[in-house]
Amino acid sequence: MKPKGKTKNLIVYEKLRQGIIKGTLGPGQKLVMASLAKKFKTSETPIREAIRRLESDGYVTFTPHSGAVVTEINQQELSEIYVIRISLEALATRLAVPYIRQDDLLWLKKKNDEMKAAVAKDRYEQLARLNKAFHLRIYKAAPFPRLYKMISDLWDAFERWPSIFTYIPKRAAAALREHEQIIEALEKSDVDRADDLMKEQKKKSLEALQHYMVQRRTGSPEMLEEIWQKRARN
Repeated sequence: MKPKGKTKNLIVYEKLRQGIIKGTLGPGQKLVMASLAKKFKTSETPIREAIRRLESDGYVTFTPHSGAVVTEINQQELSEIYVIRISLEALATRLAVPYIRQDDLLWLKKKNDEMKAAVAKDRYEQLARLNKAFHLRIYKAAPFPRLYKMISDLWDAFERWPSIFTYIPKRAAAALREHEQIIEALEKSDVDRADDLMKEQKKKSLEALQHYMVQRRTGSPEMLEEIWQKRARN
């Protein structure tokens, strides 16, 4: 059913964007307007407008002789964003510790439980949203709105690529255990440990992504088969 008030091109835009974020439309995959128009049961005009918007947002790139393709993951850009995030998010965690309340801790525990349920069902898109909410709840506790906005903007930049959990499912279980340690440090008001744990988690995520990208370039059969099987289940 068509959502009330939404134009066709917006509906197509949102569905394609979610496909990119979920990883069902992978980096480098060509977007053929005729095929998409048939899939969405519409003319090519809304498809064209949606693709233009996706290009403007960085999700899609036009290449000679190929047309519109899903933007490839830029390793240099990804690494740069992550390096900045490591410092800013550790700082935000340190600054937030004195302001964390009991209701924040209860909320974080509940959110981590929801993430465990998402992992059990291989719902990695849902896991990515929950993970983002988990972290931003911590950072928002600190009375530094500019710092919070900088971090939020960097998280938003990552939505052009699928979540780390989409490509590296094994990282999810480790991240949840790390969240438990972070919550424990926050409960004890241990500023140094909370800072170190957050920093270490981001470094591990960066290393996992860099390792994945090396495998992707070399075309590791084991890695590609694992990704294919996971996407087939979803």
